[in-house]
Amino acid sequence: MIRHAFATLCVLVFFATTSSADEWTTLFDGTSTDAWRGYNKAAMPDKWSIEEGVLVGSGGGDIITKEKYTDFELELDWKIAPGGNSGIMYRVLETKGPSYQTGPEYQLLDNESHKLEATADTATGSLYALYPPTVDAAKPVGEWNTTRIVSNDGHVEHWLNGKKVVDAELGSDDWNKRVAASKFANWKGFGEAKEGHIALQDHGSKVYFKNIRIRPLKADSSAQADRPLRVLMVTRSGGFQHSSIARKTGELSHAEKIMTELGIESGLFRVTCTKDVETEFTPEVIENFDIVMFYTTGKMYDESKKLPISEATMNWFLGTWLKQPGHGFIGVHSAADTFEDYEPYWDVIGGTFDGHPWSAGSTVAIKVHDQDHPASKPWGSEFAIQDEIYQFKHWQPEKVRVLMSLDMEKTELKKPYHVPILWVKEYGDGRAMHMSLGHREEVWSNPKYQESLLGGIRWLAGLADGDATPNPEVDAAENNKAKAATVKEPASRKAA
Repeated sequence: MIRHAFATLCVLVFFATTSSADEWTTLFDGTSTDAWRGYNKAAMPDKWSIEEGVLVGSGGGDIITKEKYTDFELELDWKIAPGGNSGIMYRVLETKGPSYQTGPEYQLLDNESHKLEATADTATGSLYALYPPTVDAAKPVGEWNTTRIVSNDGHVEHWLNGKKVVDAELGSDDWNKRVAASKFANWKGFGEAKEGHIALQDHGSKVYFKNIRIRPLKADSSAQADRPLRVLMVTRSGGFQHSSIARKTGELSHAEKIMTELGIESGLFRVTCTKDVETEFTPEVIENFDIVMFYTTGKMYDESKKLPISEATMNWFLGTWLKQPGHGFIGVHSAADTFEDYEPYWDVIGGTFDGHPWSAGSTVAIKVHDQDHPASKPWGSEFAIQDEIYQFKHWQPEKVRVLMSLDMEKTELKKPYHVPILWVKEYGDGRAMHMSLGHREEVWSNPKYQESLLGGIRWLAGLADGDATPNPEVDAAENNKAKAATVKEPASRKAA
């Protein structure tokens, strides 16, 4: 599991190593350009250089990968100088003409200086001059952006800063009509190659690249099936903000760093972290994700503590998106202290925060009821942990499967009722899970906690088996044990 963390924006940084889990190959790791050469040249152009771990282009012509690729997923970070213009071409063939005459282009541009709307067909993220970006996802000039390109059996996706901005089918009727109406109509072979180089464009202005990596996709597999899961991690607080999700200037929070690195290290998923729910928790954005994770606080209707997600969006999210196969929702810790005034939400999550008599400094005993479920299996049969523990109202034991509970018999502060810790449920054709642990940063750094989240994500996505049959009998039994343990407690301790 993770032994260190890093400070950067979610989905903007990936390790400069090859991951055997998902067959990534590093094309630029900050030290070497061995994977590259000049277009129609044997060596790298002199005006391409490495500056403080960044590949900088400032003239000298386009560069291309030495290898050719058929179906692939490419990820990299880039920024451009004011007024700049560049691009990433793929399926490029070396001809007497420039690289863009054969390879479709992912445009990189200072939109503002070029007086372009962010959704123009030559704006940043566009499939140049053919397919405009569907949303404005570009960062201001001078800031780092993350690009992802998926090219699979003619299907092309352009992603920008965690948002899918272009979806196209090369060779389709729509593609052919657009090409025929463009300047590419007379360019022999444009977009027709099944295999080709990746090219980084020299367009006369300074451009910067880092963290470049690629992985081939399996023949005849879909991009959806062959890619890592996409997780949207929402960490906006309308009420109290926990330290685990508090960001320092220019850095992710501790929990966001852990989730980002956990996804990369496992090869299972990629995370987009957001606090900007006004613009990034919308149907257009959520449709690009498999799993949504809340570590949030706030109300639906109380303006003083409002989590600014509209009721209409939440109705769609819970009533439509979450009920689809392969979609999942994870609530972590204070996700249960969210939308207590909005019943559809707490009906999905299974309960609502009703105080935490066990504070962040408390050490409690936890028992594991289901030692086979992938979300609870890493914990064994029982364990002790220091963390803040919630008790719940609106608790619905008849609708959930409790995987772990507070062991009231072995915990010093006793209450005469059941306190669930981890539970799961089926919801339509989707799935939901709530993990009450996660107040303390040390909990997020705990390898067993990380394994538990990984197991839960696999189960939510349908990649691992796990029973979600409601077990209200566990709730009844734990209530009885808690009452009995409280009766046995010495009077002096009760008074305390």
